Amino acid sequence: MGFLLGAFGKQMAGKRLRALQARMMNVQSRLRRATRDIEQMEKFWSRVEKDNKNMMTMAMQAANIGIQQNLQSSVFNDIANRIGQETATAKGIDLAAIRDGNLQEISKLGSTEAQQFTEILANNRTQSTYVQQALQAAMQQQMAMQENMIEAQKEAQLMPLKDLEDDLQTEKDSLESQIQLAQADYDGCKEMEKAGAKNMVPQYTGQG
Repeated sequence: MGFLLGAFGKQMAGKRLRALQARMMNVQSRLRRATRDIEQMEKFWSRVEKDNKNMMTMAMQAANIGIQQNLQSSVFNDIANRIGQETATAKGIDLAAIRDGNLQEISKLGSTEAQQFTEILANNRTQSTYVQQALQAAMQQQMAMQENMIEAQKEAQLMPLKDLEDDLQTEKDSLESQIQLAQADYDGCKEMEKAGAKNMVPQYTGQG
């Protein structure tokens, strides 16, 4: 009886064990794929974030250059209009050098004009600083908005993958426990079958 119970139990336990092992292989494959997809998605969004930051930084630098050029052009025109190009040429005055704050060129002017243009240059620097600060604040706000938008898109795409990964990991852990139990059941039935087979062998005492 023990032999039959053991053999039948071993057959059923073996069948269950193989089914669980097949499920485990499927889950492990899907889990590896989900983990790989998450890694690739995170790398993709890291590149997007880096490219966006570089693009915003370049835009800010270009805007700063544009502000400087516009303000310098405005100052140059103001100085040129007040002095006059012919007068400046006659006096050997470099208007561009004055615009850039060259004190040696400014000293070629009369004291009144020198003071006026020194004030113009100081106002220009103040205005330039104010505009640059305002630009920087606006660009930082824009950058923060872009980062938040990218983060939201990143999470929207990563969340389903991470949920799937968590579910598959939970299923894998559960299968590992079930496989251990099925293996123990199989081994137990195998021992029962072996013991039953041993008991079925006639016992010879050697007496005639």
